[in-house]
Formats: sequence, structure tokens, C-alpha cells
Amino acid sequence: MRAEPVKVPIVAFCKKYNLSPREQDVLQLMIERVVNAEDISQKLGISQNTVRIHVKNINSKVGARSKTEILSAFIDFLEKHYEKILLNYAANPVAQVVP
Repeated sequence: MRAEPVKVPIVAFCKKYNLSPREQDVLQLMIERVVNAEDISQKLGISQNTVRIHVKNINSKVGARSKTEILSAFIDFLEKHYEKILLNYAANPVAQVVP
């Protein structure tokens, strides 16, 4: 299965920080500007408390203290690695892409 080029940086970020599949889902929604626990819980079909636990786990893994810091870490990651990630993807779109 090929990763979509737009999703490649998200996949690389998640691999770098060893995010679980559900943590990746939460991060994806946060990147898409769905940031409150109620909206995330509705989109994923999980409780708001479960969303909060996933956000807490992402905070811990990324070294952040808030959703804003998580998104800031993702933007920093993009700025540092985006070209390398896309070049790796272009060379081998099926491979796991990690900077």
C-alpha cells in the first residue's frame, strides 16, 4: 500500500515519536483543526476521556505540555525534515519513510 504524499510527513512524525495508531488518528484530526476533545471523540467514536488520555500520551512522547505545543512540534518537524521526507518518498514510495 502506498502512502499519500500529503500524509508522508505525518507518518514520519508518528514513527519518530512512536505514536500508537489511535494516537496517530488523534494527531491527524488535530492537524486538520479538530482540536477539542468533544469533536475528536465524535469523529473517532471514543469517549472524551479517552481522547484526553491519547493527548496526554502524545504530549509525553513528543515532550509537549499542550495541544498547541504538539502542533508546534509537528511544524518544527516539517520545517527540518519535509524536503528529505518527500525526496525519500519519491525515491521509494512503498518504503517506510523516516528522516
